Amino acid sequence: MCSLAPALALSLAVGLMAGCSQNGGETTAAPTTEKASSEAESTTEEESGEGTPAAEEAAARDTLTIATADEPPSMTTYQHNAIAGNYMNTMTHNGLFKTGDNMEPVPDLVESYESTSDTEWVFHLKQGVLFHNGEEMKAEDVKASLELCQNSLEVSQYAVPGTIEVVDDYTVKITTDGPQSGLISNLAHHGNFILPADLIESGHDFNEEPIGTGPYKLVAWNRGESVEFEAFEDYFEGAAPIKHVIWKIIPEGSSRTMAMEAGEVDLVVDVETTDKTRIAETEGMTLYSEPGTSHNFLTINNEVAPFDNINFRKAIASAIDKDAVVQVALNGDGTPVNAMVPDCFEGTTDEGAPTYDVEQAKAYLEESGLDPAECGFTIICSDEIKLRSGQVIQSSLKENLGVEVQLESMDLSTYLDAVMSGNYEAALGGFTSSDFLGYVQGIYHSDSINASNLSRTNDPHLDELIEAIQAALDPEERIPLVTELSIAVNERCPFVPLYMKNNTRAYNSDLQGFNCTANGITHYNEMSWSN
Repeated sequence: MCSLAPALALSLAVGLMAGCSQNGGETTAAPTTEKASSEAESTTEEESGEGTPAAEEAAARDTLTIATADEPPSMTTYQHNAIAGNYMNTMTHNGLFKTGDNMEPVPDLVESYESTSDTEWVFHLKQGVLFHNGEEMKAEDVKASLELCQNSLEVSQYAVPGTIEVVDDYTVKITTDGPQSGLISNLAHHGNFILPADLIESGHDFNEEPIGTGPYKLVAWNRGESVEFEAFEDYFEGAAPIKHVIWKIIPEGSSRTMAMEAGEVDLVVDVETTDKTRIAETEGMTLYSEPGTSHNFLTINNEVAPFDNINFRKAIASAIDKDAVVQVALNGDGTPVNAMVPDCFEGTTDEGAPTYDVEQAKAYLEESGLDPAECGFTIICSDEIKLRSGQVIQSSLKENLGVEVQLESMDLSTYLDAVMSGNYEAALGGFTSSDFLGYVQGIYHSDSINASNLSRTNDPHLDELIEAIQAALDPEERIPLVTELSIAVNERCPFVPLYMKNNTRAYNSDLQGFNCTANGITHYNEMSWSN
């Protein structure tokens, strides 16, 4: 079992969060500069202090610049299920609930709530919460937002399975189709974040102008280069201390590290694992690396040959040296796994899962009845880590089974379109979740095909087990069901598990209040500069 320290503070994807990566560029803190010059219109440069080292330092400390590998596929809350998009959503939006430090859902826009029966829930909203456009958030907005999630393919697996009613301006009632143990966790997923009802009805373009209640407002999205935000001064929990946040898209890991060393960025989300020691030993930089819930795998399309053959799936799962994948792809910054579900959730097991065993792999291949010379396939990759993982897999399958593998790189949006539509053979990806039920609903339930069920698993028995776990409101009652489902999916072997990845970040040591939950989410409005 992986240990999730209580001090960890990450969401999705919930959720998902499948695969990642794109092109980078640089930008400047334009909003800060424009504000400074505007306020100083009636004074001289010398009187205002503009251009002096002190003024430049003050401007810099009003801005946080973050380097990330992946451009978000969408700024909407409901047209993606990618962690790169979730990072942006948590800047601009809130849900009824959010994931707490211990990975349990805690109230966010909800003041209080009660379960009046196994299927009825009443939620009392915080009053006076404003959207970025100045409108007050009310129950009609909650109803419209939750129903939008129900009708959005990419996130519908996290939608309320039932009806949403407005009781009064600040009270919402949800009636579910049977007991739903995962309801509150699902309400913390970005697909259920709250938007203004009138803008939903009018067809507002939330991708170009996301309007939420979150601590930051989008200023500019410079495709392929950067995303810029400014603090929402009327945020219901108080305005963020850092007024400007700029995300720079820098696909190359070494370039992200060099940008931090040069002082061009203050925080790196996707740390190049080969640079960990260098960062940790550099004065003024702090390295954070803790176990997370990111389960990474070689996903394979079970609807197409040769992956529709269970013995072929088990053959490749047994032929891949996962220790080598972790060393080459992550420089050891992860834990090899065999189980088809994350082993950090209570009740999970690796019983029945194939392990690295070359002789057994050959036996599975023989039992499959397939000719390895006719079983070659292409693995698509969307970032450097996936490409390095693919190179190890390519070598293992060639050497151990005689199966030829090709690697293809593509940007994140193209990658997601391919894997979610089933227009691919194999891909390197991952899924991050705050709880077991969210993981298996997203990855294995047939309702999630064409969304986060990338292997396109369609097994009535697995669906029944997932639904039984959903209906089990008693945590103790769920544990044996979790174990049963774990064994069942291990034996089916719908894809090849590779590793659990640490959450590894690097940041300027003057940055105070750094936080990161186990599922990878950081609340930047809780950070400030020490001087």
